[in-house]
Amino acid sequence: MDPADHLFTKDELSKYDGKEGSPGLYLAILGLVYDVVKGSKFYEAGAGYGFFAGRDGTKAFMTGDFTEEGLVDEVTGLSPQQMLELEKWVKFYDENYTYKGKVIGNFYDASGNPTDALNSAVEGIRAGHSEEANRARFKKFFPHCNSHWSEETGGIVWCSENSGGDKREWIGLPRKFFRPGQRSHRCACVRTSGPPFDDPESEQNVGDLAYPGLKEYDGCDPTAVRCELPKS
Repeated sequence: MDPADHLFTKDELSKYDGKEGSPGLYLAILGLVYDVVKGSKFYEAGAGYGFFAGRDGTKAFMTGDFTEEGLVDEVTGLSPQQMLELEKWVKFYDENYTYKGKVIGNFYDASGNPTDALNSAVEGIRAGHSEEANRARFKKFFPHCNSHWSEETGGIVWCSENSGGDKREWIGLPRKFFRPGQRSHRCACVRTSGPPFDDPESEQNVGDLAYPGLKEYDGCDPTAVRCELPKS
């Protein structure tokens, strides 16, 4: 074991709350302990994040539940997207504070080895990265439309080479775009030709106007690059 991998019991870690007489100011996230004394204005007793001091309150980083019941060393019920955000918090502490070891608890056993709970958390982070990659692919193939809405005139959606925020060589046609499993939609600009979109969430290898998650706007010419939407 690395000399820096000191194993803290929860009771030992609780003494590092930064209060008078304590040996320091530490917190843990996903079982990893960091010295946050240089950020004491944030983590000392009475400060905005003082409730994280001396414990592993992993779940609260995502839920915002800073009660005793919420400040717990678990990730049960967190979505892949939340796990991805949690990973960013771990990277934040790695880059800005001093690593001091591991805390014996839900994520590491008494020998400092990862537990099944930590392995599950890692799988959740991987799922978050996968979802993020899929969103990027959908954005590339089905970029957002330009849009405008007013109470007086209703709405307009239209496509251009810059709609969606990325410059491209094609314009596309506006369509209602539904992601698999979702009832809500957004406006997407869809190519009329090009290589098919390989949807990782279905067995179909179709794209462009043939993609099954697309619907035409009512009352709009299906070949138009601009659609006017009703007021209601």
